[in-house]
Amino acid sequence: MMKNLYILSMLLMAAVSFTSCDDNLADEQEQPNAPYVLSLGITSNGNTTYYVVSTSDLMSGTINAVGKGIEQQGYHDYQQGAASVFCIGGMGVTNATAVVRGADGLLKEQGQFVFDSSLDGLCQVDANTMVGLELPATKQSGQQLTFYTVDAYSAAILNKNTSVSVDSISTLDWPSITGMQYSGGHLYVTYTPMNPLTFETAYTDTCFVAVYSYPDMQFVKLMKSDVMGPGGSWNAFNGMVKDEADNIYVMSNSALSNGYSQSTKHAAFLRISKGSTQFDADYYFDFEAATGGLKPAHIAYIGDGKVFAEVSTLNPQTANDRWGDKSLKCCIIDLVNKTVTDVEGIPVHNGNGGRRFACLVTADGLYVYRTDVATAKAQRGARISATFIGGFFKL
Repeated sequence: MMKNLYILSMLLMAAVSFTSCDDNLADEQEQPNAPYVLSLGITSNGNTTYYVVSTSDLMSGTINAVGKGIEQQGYHDYQQGAASVFCIGGMGVTNATAVVRGADGLLKEQGQFVFDSSLDGLCQVDANTMVGLELPATKQSGQQLTFYTVDAYSAAILNKNTSVSVDSISTLDWPSITGMQYSGGHLYVTYTPMNPLTFETAYTDTCFVAVYSYPDMQFVKLMKSDVMGPGGSWNAFNGMVKDEADNIYVMSNSALSNGYSQSTKHAAFLRISKGSTQFDADYYFDFEAATGGLKPAHIAYIGDGKVFAEVSTLNPQTANDRWGDKSLKCCIIDLVNKTVTDVEGIPVHNGNGGRRFACLVTADGLYVYRTDVATAKAQRGARISATFIGGFFKL
């Protein structure tokens, strides 16, 4: 969906009830082969339930989970792989379930795999295979990385590898994984050294990318660059994007608003050519210089070397802004031509921590917005009846 002409994003107000008087309660039947899949998070009395639903219309009416959808209890994160949407548990939920389209055109759960504590990374390596990465929460809780090779359709574990030590990426502080991509026979992992107890980030002068071989998952190299800080930010999975040629762009923001305790380098992008184990010497995009000091918060690749981004308008960011993830505008970033274009029609809004960039937070209500990439103009569409959006895909 992100490679089509239109980008679809959602704006979420602070508290939206599950149903309202203008919900179409008569339309309770899931429609076969509806192409768009959403996870609607409903919070009531402190408990959250997710409903995975589909729809064919994103630009009119109301999208809800009344009388339909796959119900999921507990905390979940969502990521697409092949023709499946992986529902990844967290905060005590230690399983990942694949949601696929059945022969009848309706969504169904198909298989699952169980991990030990918390899945820190998941990426697709080919048409049939996903790779997951699990990192111990602290040094005291373990010293080995766990790599899972997973069938992208059945969610069955094909292989589990626990032979790789954390040591190569824990020399400064405990690594917080911020992104994972596959390219040219290698798995690339971005992380920021972060104290797991205080969440302080004392090492923001260097970008680190760990490289592992695939399919044997052995450590190959720790790539380093001192022209920008660590790639990505805590719990946002925004460290890397991959283009159509399998080149990887690494984003660094070192933004206090996204959890960093300090920022010592400009927000910027670096590039890794397909399968390479070093940064491209001829590529550096100083995002702060191009925008007068702004920092990108969350990004999603949309094709042709462009990303759709939420960019912080706080300039400068101060200690009072830490973890705020607020006052964001939407932009289209051209990584090839190194330009940034504001999107017209989406108001400045607050973020939601950026888990896989599923939605945007504003006081205007929860709606779908369609953005024409060519003109950078957005149009408001369907209303969403939920507390928040956990995931948003085309299946």
